[in-house]
Amino acid sequence: MSKEPVLLIERRGGVICATMNRPHALNSLDTELRAALNAFWQQFRDDPELRVAIISGAGGRAFSTGRDLKETAKLNAAGARPSYELDGAYGYPGEYVLEKPVIAAIDGYCLAAGLLIALTSDIRIASDRSSFGNPQVARGRGTRVPYELARIGVGLSRVMEMTLTGERIDAAEALQAGLVSRVVPPQQLMDIAWAMGERIASNSPTVVGGIKKAYEMGIFDLPMNEARRLWASVTGGMMSSQTPDSIEGARSFAQKRQARFDS
Repeated sequence: MSKEPVLLIERRGGVICATMNRPHALNSLDTELRAALNAFWQQFRDDPELRVAIISGAGGRAFSTGRDLKETAKLNAAGARPSYELDGAYGYPGEYVLEKPVIAAIDGYCLAAGLLIALTSDIRIASDRSSFGNPQVARGRGTRVPYELARIGVGLSRVMEMTLTGERIDAAEALQAGLVSRVVPPQQLMDIAWAMGERIASNSPTVVGGIKKAYEMGIFDLPMNEARRLWASVTGGMMSSQTPDSIEGARSFAQKRQARFDS
């Protein structure tokens, strides 16, 4: 019997979805899955026809519970380190400074390095049975989860509580804290993620890419006057009325039809 791939890929037009497929191990991240994720993010970055990515987890119990500690313990016993620690390719979308948006569709446990995958995505939506946490403090290992939580606007007191205690919060608390943008029933999660991805993909890639680039460059965190000065240089010509996307947008409005963006 052939082994199932650790990452399932589905593509619909300009939207592509990668589903972490180790449900027996709660989609924990072993070396094979991390390598597959790295290849996926590079494919998404380099394919000009792809405009939005979705990342999810199979099985209904976990988005991902983070590092595969059984693999780590085995390697430690042999005096070795995982290859992804040596080359810094951990499988997070944020490693690739993408100028395209990533949606994390979270169902179940979203913990540790799995939480980092979600936090380095751009939009996070969750099922109402999801929970979020950083239990690594109890495993003697630090991460950049505290920084990533603070970066997306989770309050400092909540960040410190989550990362110092290692306790989980549920989906309702995550919504209140701004960790996710919406909470939905599990059976609706992927339909909503696909619909959101397709809606974004139908918009101007020039403008979508400009907004994403500005975010990656940290403009949203700058003082207002400095941000205003840098906005045009970072986002390129997306505010011009003479770009192909802008011309098509005005033409489609006048003709009362859906815009067709080719850039």
